[in-house]
Amino acid sequence: MRVLFFSFAAERMNARELTVPIRDGTTVRELFAAWRERLGAPEDRFVFAVNEVWAPPETVLRDGDVLAVIPPVSGG
Repeated sequence: MRVLFFSFAAERMNARELTVPIRDGTTVRELFAAWRERLGAPEDRFVFAVNEVWAPPETVLRDGDVLAVIPPVSGG
């Protein structure tokens, strides 16, 4: 599956996009846990989209999905 990282998440992962193998039944939460330390913020500070649709952390991923990892942003 493809994982897209935005904003500071891309900087911390040193990549805007990764292709990662997943096993059946893997959730967004489980995949994110592998990167939590590197991303430097807990899961509840991020929003996720699977195949361009907002997705909660308990969303089950399938091979071929595209996961977007979007960190908190500020602006005004």
